Amino acid sequence: MFELIVKESREGKNQPSVSLGLRLKIAGHETVCRVIGPLDDFKAFEIEVKTILSELERIRAKAGELFERSSAQGKLGIHSGMTPAEIWKILSGIKDDDEFTISFNSLDEAGRRQVAEHILTRCNIFSGKAAVFSSRYDEITALMT
Repeated sequence: MFELIVKESREGKNQPSVSLGLRLKIAGHETVCRVIGPLDDFKAFEIEVKTILSELERIRAKAGELFERSSAQGKLGIHSGMTPAEIWKILSGIKDDDEFTISFNSLDEAGRRQVAEHILTRCNIFSGKAAVFSSRYDEITALMT
């Protein structure tokens, strides 16, 4: 848990200094590790807290993407032990082009590149879903647009 650490003002100062700490409990021992501070100015403290909040939001969003990707793959029956050909068989069966694109993009980058290599080397890219794939695939990002 986060904890506010207050150090009372020294002689001649009107304000205390504050720090933000994280209380850690490890193997029966407990300690507080500073994350911010000590700071004598509330504005500086507020800027540091906003930076942490921004970083936590970035991490929350990334976790959300990972859970969403996992959920999308689970609905299709895609799992890590599948070959690119097996994954392509599932993806090529998706009728809606937008859903097809989202499903492909939900694969991790290595998986996308392996499936792309399979499509581009083993499939007729002029018909069916392979044609949709070849027209939307961006080799640099390994994503479909």
